[in-house]
Amino acid sequence: AVVSTQSGHYGRGHAYLFNMPSNNGVEGTLSSYSNNPRAQLIQISAQYGASVVKMAPDFEFGVTDKSDDFTAKFPFGQVPAFECAAGCLNDTMAIASYVGGSTLRGADEFTRAQITQFMNMAENKLFPAACQVLYPCWGLMPNNKNVVAKGHEQLKCFMTSLNKFLESRTYLVGEYVTLADLTTAVYMRDLYSLMFDEATRNTYVNVTRWFDTIMHQDEVVRILGETSLCVKPAQFDAKLFTQNNPKQKAAPKAAPKKETPKKEQPKKEKSTDRDSALIPLL
Repeated sequence: AVVSTQSGHYGRGHAYLFNMPSNNGVEGTLSSYSNNPRAQLIQISAQYGASVVKMAPDFEFGVTDKSDDFTAKFPFGQVPAFECAAGCLNDTMAIASYVGGSTLRGADEFTRAQITQFMNMAENKLFPAACQVLYPCWGLMPNNKNVVAKGHEQLKCFMTSLNKFLESRTYLVGEYVTLADLTTAVYMRDLYSLMFDEATRNTYVNVTRWFDTIMHQDEVVRILGETSLCVKPAQFDAKLFTQNNPKQKAAPKAAPKKETPKKEQPKKEKSTDRDSALIPLL
C-alpha cells in the first residue's frame, strides 16, 4: 500500500491510501506542461497498466519542445511525448494505449474498434468544443461570442447523444473501464468543474452518473484527486486575457472620416415651353 497526497488543479491536497498494482508494465518518461488533460489521461492509463511513467522534471513548454535534442527524438515537436526503452511515442492515444495495457485496449478486434471510436470522438468532437467554451474563461482566447456559442451548441449535441447512449449502460464499451471511458471522462472533467452547473448536470443525468463513476475509480483519483463540481459557470476574464496576452492590444478606434465639402451643382433653369416641346409635331 502507498499513501498519496494530491493537490490538483481544482482544490486542496488530500491523502489517499491505495493498494498499488504489481509493477509489470512499461517504464518511461513523459514530457508535457502541467495540468494537461492529455498527459493526465496517460498517467491514469499507466495506473491501470501497472506502468511507471515519470514526468520530465525540467520540461519547459515552448523551450524544451523547440530544442534540437527534443525534435531529434520527436520530429513533430508536440506534447505529450513519451520515451522508453522500446523507443519514442508522440501521440496521446498511442501512448495511453501502450502504457495502459491490453485490458484498457479491449479483448478482441471489435471491442478495440468500439473503444477507438469513442477515443476519436472525444478527441475530435468533445475536446475542440470544450476548448472553444473554456479557453476564454482561462484567458487563453478572446471572447468571440460566435465561437463560444458554436462550442456550446456542439457540446449540447454531443452530451445529448451520449446521455441517450448511456441510459442503459454503466460503461461506454463492455462491462468494465476502458480507454473509451477514461478519454471521454478526462476530456470532460473541466466542463463539469467550471461550466456544467447543477441544472446542466441534471439535464444529462445519465452522463453525470457515468462521469461520477469514472472519477471515483482508484486509478483516476491517484492522479487527479477529487473532482469539484461547478456551482456557477465560469465567465470570460478580460483581465486574465490581458495578462496572458500582453502584446495583444485592443484595436485602435478608427479615425473619424473627414467630410469632403460638396461641390455646388449649378442650378437648372426652369424649363420653358420651348424646352418642354419634346413631342414631335405631326
